[in-house]
Amino acid sequence: MAANVIAAGGGFSDTVTLDVGSDDGIKPDETVLNGSGFVGLVTQVSANTSTVLLASDASSVVGVELAGSGEIGAVSGTGKSLSGSALLRLSLFDANAVLHPGQQVVTYASVGDKPQVPGVPVGTIVSVSKNAGALTQTAMVRPAVSFTALGVVGVVVQVPRHNPRISILPRPVPTVTVTATPSPPGTVPPSGSATPPASPSATASASGGH
Repeated sequence: MAANVIAAGGGFSDTVTLDVGSDDGIKPDETVLNGSGFVGLVTQVSANTSTVLLASDASSVVGVELAGSGEIGAVSGTGKSLSGSALLRLSLFDANAVLHPGQQVVTYASVGDKPQVPGVPVGTIVSVSKNAGALTQTAMVRPAVSFTALGVVGVVVQVPRHNPRISILPRPVPTVTVTATPSPPGTVPPSGSATPPASPSATASASGGH
């Protein structure tokens, strides 16, 4: 269900208020997202409004998994988003799992799809902390959304029948590869052609990542 952010902040927490509530079918513990990824969770609902705890709030903890490897962990907020750009903190449960900048993080399946639905982009790892002897690995994650520029968001009132996993993650822009093919020695150009015999011809093909 589409909703508009009508207020931001509340005390010392990172929250926003939406213009939809229980009269619209909104319930606590429903996932809120936008076109970029995971925004937060509905925590309080009145008849016409609802409060969303942003993923950046210091009390927010979201179950996640690494796209590709499937390693699971939790992302917590640092409580700084409404005062400027902020990172999230990822704690990975397996201390031996490989972490590196550029890996993407998505929400992990919850029991009954609450408190969050699976497969929603959370962010991208930008740095990794290596602590000898630690039981878990930690990393800093750049959020997929800008918490200071929230306008229209969506509240997930009905979960998808199948886990989208990483299918909704942004795909890289295709790169163009240019291959030069030289003309065989002694080749005579067609009559009337101004192309020298040794001039290469170029073909281009596009290749994209998945």
